[in-house]
Amino acid sequence: MTDRVILEQCGRGEISPQIALARLLLAGGRVDAAHLADVAAGHPGSHQLAALARLAARHGDRLESLGRLARSPLWPSGDDVLASTAAIFDRLAVEAPEAGVALYSLGDPDELAAATAELVGVIRAWSPSASGRILDFGCGIGRVAIALADGAESVLGLDLSGQMIAEARRRAEGRGTVRFARNAAARLPVEPGAIDLFLAADSLPYVIHAGAFDSFMAEAARVLRPGGDLLVFNWSFRGDPERDVTEARALAAGHGFAVIRAGERPFAIWDAQGFQLRRIP
Repeated sequence: MTDRVILEQCGRGEISPQIALARLLLAGGRVDAAHLADVAAGHPGSHQLAALARLAARHGDRLESLGRLARSPLWPSGDDVLASTAAIFDRLAVEAPEAGVALYSLGDPDELAAATAELVGVIRAWSPSASGRILDFGCGIGRVAIALADGAESVLGLDLSGQMIAEARRRAEGRGTVRFARNAAARLPVEPGAIDLFLAADSLPYVIHAGAFDSFMAEAARVLRPGGDLLVFNWSFRGDPERDVTEARALAAGHGFAVIRAGERPFAIWDAQGFQLRRIP
């Protein structure tokens, strides 16, 4: 995707300034506040482009390091996808924990907190099960699990990356309703029917890339109670929303789920598609 396309999408309000800036960094193009201010000045009616320029100015001291991060390996490769994924996120947990779990946070804890609050608001609005026993699959530094913990019976965060789990535990210190564990096995360390809400935010694309989707769905069905919800935000990173929706509907039926929502875009900051599948009693 070219810089021009990204700026046009932002100018039309199709993506947020945060997502636009992250995509510019990933594209490896010119990212500096002065240039973006000139672009915004050429489109005086675009509040989004003006906001993009202000965002770049506010985080100008981060842009060079974020650009280097964006040019580093951020997607698993090789024969052992799970090991490659774990290695990438082990590195990110040390180098840039906020940007590592959401590049559009620009490495700023306040930006990440705003995006997390928006996500948690959607989760709670969509699913009454958010007050019960939650499994956060691919929890990263624990930002969502910790934010959900206050209103939930319990939260278990699982991740491939040992370094991400260590960082999550550090951030959650003193919170008795949330715990974290490293899990690289196909079978989840959870008893059948023990979960009310299964959350997969930006983690399912890695499962699909590893070719482990069928076992993932079987495990989600096993650990969820009847009537419990599977919430997925970003089904894949294939860039084909229609395919994702079609796949979600087909595979949900095969694993005992009813589709409540598929392919919705409920966020102002994040550009993720949301899916809600309910375990059929």
